[in-house]
Amino acid sequence: MKPKEITDELLACYLEGKVTDEEKAAVEAYLSEHDDAVEALMMARYELGFRHVKRRFYAISVSVLLLIACIAFLFWRMLTPLQMKVNVVEDMGYAIPALPFEKGTLQCEYAGNALQTINLSDQVKTVFLNDIPYHKKGSQVHLVFEAQGYQTIDTVVKAQKSVELRIKRNNELGVIFGRITDFETGQPVADAMVQVIDYQVFTDDLGQFRIVIPFEKQDKTQRVMVSKEGYQTWDEMYRPSATEPWLISLQKKY
Repeated sequence: MKPKEITDELLACYLEGKVTDEEKAAVEAYLSEHDDAVEALMMARYELGFRHVKRRFYAISVSVLLLIACIAFLFWRMLTPLQMKVNVVEDMGYAIPALPFEKGTLQCEYAGNALQTINLSDQVKTVFLNDIPYHKKGSQVHLVFEAQGYQTIDTVVKAQKSVELRIKRNNELGVIFGRITDFETGQPVADAMVQVIDYQVFTDDLGQFRIVIPFEKQDKTQRVMVSKEGYQTWDEMYRPSATEPWLISLQKKY
């Protein structure tokens, strides 16, 4: 019988080197008197060593497999070209409800590819730029947006998965200006009332007027009414223009 204080737990701790000097001396004294315990201890040490080797082998195997998977993933990423999505979105703060986006063009130059011109429409406002090598992620992409009635956008962005291009109306339909004259004499007509929608102004001493129309009320054509006591009312549809004045002649009443 082994001494009561020499337990299996103590022998296991002895094998793993987790005993005090006093416990180590007690175990070694016990083993010197019990050959069968030595043989059992040697077998346990062998099994313990085998388990350690087995665990180490599993750990190394898992590490190698993870390393191989990471390398394979990196190669796959490098060989898979990046597809960049460009979303053309109308900035609602500069939008005209009566005139939604209809058509335009987007020119793209990226990753050494030739310049591309892509037609946009109310149905096609998302563009995919393909064949961007993954190692060129972050490289420059030159984008130029053009459309009638919109501000031109000429910008350079980084190659990435997705980018938003916010387009804005250029306000070319937001101004009506011109000059009112007498049809017979050609002289300016002062204090004539010019009315567009629910906006009205009076001409100055030179017969000039100017009306600014906010985005939400702009349209391709506007109805303009000009009235002055002693003159026939002028009522026509015209296209607003920020660069071309309206020259209107009033005829006197007889």
